[in-house]
Amino acid sequence: MKIIKAKNSKHDYPIIIGSNIIDNLPARLSKAKLSERVLVIIDSSVYKYYGKTIKKLFYSWAGKIHFLKIAAGERSKSLGSAGKIFNVLMGESFGRDTLIISIGGGTIGDVSGFVASTYMRGVQLVHIPTTLLASVDSSIGGKTAVNLSGAKNAVGTFYQPCMVYIDVNFLRSLPREEIVSGIGEIIKYGFISNYELYNYIYSNFNSLLELKFNVLKKIIVESVKLKSAVVSKDLFDTKGLRRILNFGHTFAHAFESYFHFRINHGKAVAAGIVAALYLSYRKKIINLNVLDELLRLPLMLKSKNFIADFDSREVIELMKMDKKSRKGELNFVLLKNIGEILIDVNATKSEIKYALDGTKEALV
Repeated sequence: MKIIKAKNSKHDYPIIIGSNIIDNLPARLSKAKLSERVLVIIDSSVYKYYGKTIKKLFYSWAGKIHFLKIAAGERSKSLGSAGKIFNVLMGESFGRDTLIISIGGGTIGDVSGFVASTYMRGVQLVHIPTTLLASVDSSIGGKTAVNLSGAKNAVGTFYQPCMVYIDVNFLRSLPREEIVSGIGEIIKYGFISNYELYNYIYSNFNSLLELKFNVLKKIIVESVKLKSAVVSKDLFDTKGLRRILNFGHTFAHAFESYFHFRINHGKAVAAGIVAALYLSYRKKIINLNVLDELLRLPLMLKSKNFIADFDSREVIELMKMDKKSRKGELNFVLLKNIGEILIDVNATKSEIKYALDGTKEALV
C-alpha cells in the first residue's frame, strides 16, 4: 500500500493506493474522524458488481447511510443530476454533518464533488475511483463540475476531498474501452513529466493495456504524485502552473462536445494530444523530426478506433466555449519537449485548422 499526502492551503488529505484494501476503508474513515452520516453515490454498473460487498462494509460502520445509484457518463454531469442528489439529501434529512462518498469514474466523482461543495455550503467528501482515468486524474485536485448547454465543465467549484481511496482491484472488471480511456490521460502525464515516465509508459504500453499489476501501480502512483504536486502549488488554477495538466484538453473538450459526448474523455484527450503536437509543429515550437517522434506514443492507441471523422471548422467554433479562451482568443497548452510545456499560446484559426486536419489524417 502507498500513501501520498496531498498538501494544500485548505487541508492536507491522504491518497491511499493499494490492492484489496477496500475492507480497511471503515477503519480509515474512523481514524480520520469523518462523519458516520453517509450518502454513497455509486455508479450503477459498479453497484452490480460490488454492491453487496460495499453495502455490507458500510452498514457495519455508518450510523446513517443511504445509497444512490447513478448511471456513468457525461449525461449524468448535469444540473439536473445535481438537483436529484440535493433532493435525496434533503428528503433523507442529511445536514451539514454529512459525508458524501463517490464510488465510480470521473463523471460520478465530478457531480458528487459539485454537490458536496455546495450542499449546506460544503460537506465532507471521499472519492473511491473505480476507473483508470479517475484513479490517475479526476479524483485528484479538487476540481468539480457539471456540463451546461453542451459546454464541458461549464459550472463548477474547487473543493478538496477528505480522502481518495484507490483500490486497483476495482480496475480488473473494467471493459477494454475504459482502460483505453484511462491510458489517454496517462499518456498526457508522460508528456508533461519527464523522459523516465514517458519511456516507461511507452515501453510497458501492452502491459498497461493488460492491467499488469506492477506496471499499473507504478504508473498510478507516479501520475498521482505529479498531479498532487502541481495542484498543491496552484490550488485554484490562478498561477498558471496547473494549466500544464490541460495539455491536449482544449482540443479534447471540443471533440467531446462535437460528438455529443459519445466518445469518452480519455480517448478525446489522446486525440487532443495529437492535435496539440501538430499545433506545436505549426507554431514552429518543434520540428518535423520531433513531431514524428512524439506522435509515436499517442498513435499506439490508433488501432482502438477512438475518434471518427469530424468537421474542423465546427470543432473550432466549439472551442470558443472553452474556459481558457480570453477575449474571444483561443489559448493552448503546447509542448516544446518532454517535460517542457508552454501555456497560454495563442493560435490563429488557420493554425488550429492545420492541427485538426493533421489529426484527422493521422487518426481517422
